[in-house]
Amino acid sequence: MFIFLEIEIFHDPTWMAFAVVVMMVSALAHGLLGFGFPLISTPVIALVSDMQTAVVLTVLPNLAVNLFSIVRGGRWQESLARYWPMAVWVLLGTLLGTRVLLSVNPYALKLLLALIIAIYLAQERLKRLNWSFIPNHPRVSGMVLGLFAGVLSGSVNVSLPPLVIYFMALGLSPLAMTQILNLCFFSGKITQAAAFALAGHLDSQVLMLSLPLALLSVATLILGMRLRLGIRPEHYRLLVFWSLGLIAIMLAVQGLQGLNGSGS
Repeated sequence: MFIFLEIEIFHDPTWMAFAVVVMMVSALAHGLLGFGFPLISTPVIALVSDMQTAVVLTVLPNLAVNLFSIVRGGRWQESLARYWPMAVWVLLGTLLGTRVLLSVNPYALKLLLALIIAIYLAQERLKRLNWSFIPNHPRVSGMVLGLFAGVLSGSVNVSLPPLVIYFMALGLSPLAMTQILNLCFFSGKITQAAAFALAGHLDSQVLMLSLPLALLSVATLILGMRLRLGIRPEHYRLLVFWSLGLIAIMLAVQGLQGLNGSGS
């Protein structure tokens, strides 16, 4: 069992200032692109801490951002009524992924996160592959990819790649995809929060200390949504692409160094 550092972090002014900046940047990206909060916040915080701390620190802001994004844009009931089973599979997978987070070497988790980011960055090439089995077998493929996304959500806080592959193959509209993605993210985070609470890592003190971060994240998310019409998304997406690439490299280096150090 690895030790969590979240209480000490919440009482460190420098750490909290850093967390505020990360939450704001991540929420702004989420507002502009429709997704991206955990994809940015988790690896950035993991660079200067460990995966367990990064996930605990972002769990409540994640819940707030995802819930607000689900109901934003209208006709969300229609999207959720049709694709809600994916959220169930993500929920079940998150239970397993959270157990992985609580027990696996944090340096190995950093390597896994770096790999998942690399897969996300290669999504344009992945689109060229033959994904016809997904629309031909939507229930089976949904179960497999949903469970896999849940495991990733629970262990490294990033479940986007398998979900994007699934919904793109089904030809969802951007609005419907954004809403159902956020439902899956919310489902995973609420499950993870419950698992953390049962394990004693998400008590009332942590929740009260992280509440301001959640409120700040939602406020910045709204700002990003309002700026979406005035900013070309491809420019922002390019900045996120190169930033995530650099973060993935740094996480991989940290993970390899940590595993080599712990093994020597």
